Amino acid sequence: MKIHILYDDNAEEPEVTVVCREITDEVSRLLRAAESREDRLTVMKDGQIFILRYPDIIYIDTADKRTFVYTSGEVYETGQRLYELERQLPAADFFRANKSCIVGIRHIRSIKADIDGRLLLTMDSGDKLWVSRQYAADFRKKIGM
Repeated sequence: MKIHILYDDNAEEPEVTVVCREITDEVSRLLRAAESREDRLTVMKDGQIFILRYPDIIYIDTADKRTFVYTSGEVYETGQRLYELERQLPAADFFRANKSCIVGIRHIRSIKADIDGRLLLTMDSGDKLWVSRQYAADFRKKIGM
């Protein structure tokens, strides 16, 4: 089996293409591995480990060197750093809102522009989050605003 890796600065997420004469056991294993890519995040709460699906994550933030994951009605903790999660989460569904927060785009209820160039997001959960000026232009472009 040959493996080729192509780097594309404009790629939103990894893309896998399989070229084969027939579907062998080896190709089937490869396809299963690609299809079961990490679309889940392992988190902790009250000494228990939970596995969250990405679409359930409303936002992630950090405080006191700890990283918290918010879903509807629950708050979990993960040992991963925000920059690690930013690389792991699909860019089409999540964005960096400020130095300490990543937001799930599908959970934004409303957006309000502030005088100083920041944006105030109201999430499905009712939480209000700021998009800093540093990240506001990228966010506007991402959602076509």
